[in-house]
Amino acid sequence: MKCVKESPSKRVYQEKVSCLGPFLTFMYLSFLALLWFSLGDRHFTCFRVAQSAVNCEVFFKPLLPLPSTTELYKDVRGAETKTEIETDEDGDRTTYYYVTLKTPAGEREAWSASSESEAQGLARRIQSFVNGTESQLLVDSDKFDLGDLVIVILFSLISLPFLLIGVSMLISALWRRRVTLDSSLYQIQEEYLTPFGSRGQKTYSFRDVQQVTVQARTDSDGDTSFSVEVTLQSQKPLLSIFSSSEREARAEAEKLGQLLGRPVILLETKKSDC
Repeated sequence: MKCVKESPSKRVYQEKVSCLGPFLTFMYLSFLALLWFSLGDRHFTCFRVAQSAVNCEVFFKPLLPLPSTTELYKDVRGAETKTEIETDEDGDRTTYYYVTLKTPAGEREAWSASSESEAQGLARRIQSFVNGTESQLLVDSDKFDLGDLVIVILFSLISLPFLLIGVSMLISALWRRRVTLDSSLYQIQEEYLTPFGSRGQKTYSFRDVQQVTVQARTDSDGDTSFSVEVTLQSQKPLLSIFSSSEREARAEAEKLGQLLGRPVILLETKKSDC
């Protein structure tokens, strides 16, 4: 926990909000939405609008009940191919092939192909159409079928546990614990904050506090971390405040001890198995 408010008579501690849960949930849902929104039928068509003017378009009708989209390329002068190679962190290389269109606005990627030969074949068909007299050419189409839907549904079901983990982490991040120590009232208020307000309030007296302890934990690698622990008479831990150094932990413990009027054990050493 972290001290978020301090005055001579009051100290307020609150758990830090973790961004990991919301981030993982957002990334998963974004990927899943992108996957579902990409399902549908695509058609790559070129048509002649004048004797020497050709336009091309990529029409996409999504599987979901969403509006269709059209990418229009005006005054196409010709077609070529483009190859891109991407290398991931493990050194694995992935090659992408594209059909590009030459327009007054520059060369633009219009269609992806599965191989270099396929991209070259599509580009030759477009180039032949631009130089010919036909009124319309269906360059290529990518039709959605039942098999694609089954694969996406299976992937969604398999990855469902990861979504549940992300949602649980998101919920835990939204629920925060706050502890207020008020010497003017001689009371400690423990409450849980939610997006809908404060829940589960408990009130303790300063007399319910047993002690304030500075603990040093050493892990198997020999690294030492420090924390300040406030324990109730019932042995229930009330506060656990982590610190980057022993000096900061001692200073925090002294402040709490003076505020609560309770003894401070400056150092206890514990070994951690992690």
